[in-house]
Amino acid sequence: MFVGHYAAAFGARNLVGQVPLWFLFFAVQFADYLWAVFILLGIEGARVVPNFLPASHLDLYFMPYSHSVVATVVWSAVLALVYVAVARPPRRWAAGAIVAFAVTSHWVLDLVVHTQDLPLLYGDPKFGFGLWRYQAFSQALEIGLLFLGLIIYLRATTPKGVLGQLTLALLMIAMLVMQAIGQVPPPDDQSIEAFAQTALLAYSGLVALAFLVDCTRRSR
Repeated sequence: MFVGHYAAAFGARNLVGQVPLWFLFFAVQFADYLWAVFILLGIEGARVVPNFLPASHLDLYFMPYSHSVVATVVWSAVLALVYVAVARPPRRWAAGAIVAFAVTSHWVLDLVVHTQDLPLLYGDPKFGFGLWRYQAFSQALEIGLLFLGLIIYLRATTPKGVLGQLTLALLMIAMLVMQAIGQVPPPDDQSIEAFAQTALLAYSGLVALAFLVDCTRRSR
């Protein structure tokens, strides 16, 4: 799952009203940030296999440190504590809980679409409902979740003039374009390292656009 993860960021933006959208964009993809870094460092393993599944080109055979159940719990606590310590929001524990929720939501949504490659800790058992085997259904789920989160966000915020509308439109266009590009089979010789580097750039680009959206909208 890719853009579907951002539904949790949009939906959670105004639950407390203190965690900015750009940080929630970072939090919901924190597991994939870690995965990309661990791939580049040789700590975790995966392969780019064109049409490995109808909706995924990745054989994710080893990722216990970024995508296991235990790792998700640990990383969600770590990022929440870091946010509370650095940002010092007034309602710090409520804000920390929102950050932890955002990080954890990644694993929950991955569970729906992944095949059995999400470990409990290390090795078997592994979990995954496998919706990526059905491209139309998985795409419909991702886009549907994204627009549901967007509707919640729009009901809770107002734009600061035309710029607020333009930045949000730009963010949505960027996400939909990246989602479409992600469905195109990669070259047969593309390395997993190159894929990880591209993923890091894509995630960071969306975080930057979310920062612009935050600057041009206000809570109702």
